Amino acid sequence: MTTRTYRVQATGQFARLTPAVRGQLREEQGAHDLFLAAFTPEGTFTYAPTLTRFTLRYLLEVAEDSAAEADEAASVEGELMAAQYLESRGITHKPLTVTVVCMDDVKVRRRAPRP
Repeated sequence: MTTRTYRVQATGQFARLTPAVRGQLREEQGAHDLFLAAFTPEGTFTYAPTLTRFTLRYLLEVAEDSAAEADEAASVEGELMAAQYLESRGITHKPLTVTVVCMDDVKVRRRAPRP
């Protein structure tokens, strides 16, 4: 069993928002500003005041038999979490685009000290 840590980002566009949902999103926009974006287990929802595009960010730990299976599971889980969040808020949208980065695969290059 392999456990891997992922940053999952689901992006999309708002579509056919009801006046009530549009009003609620405008009221709450300050709490969902891009500058507050972070990858968290519970997710971070950000969008611009224009109500055109949005992003949901998740930090997930996935345990599967192989790295490839964990990669696929992270993508599916992130997309499901994003869709459930949007549905729970009554937010209609166009299809989501999901990107996944395994933090275990990220190589950090240290800068050489300056003379």
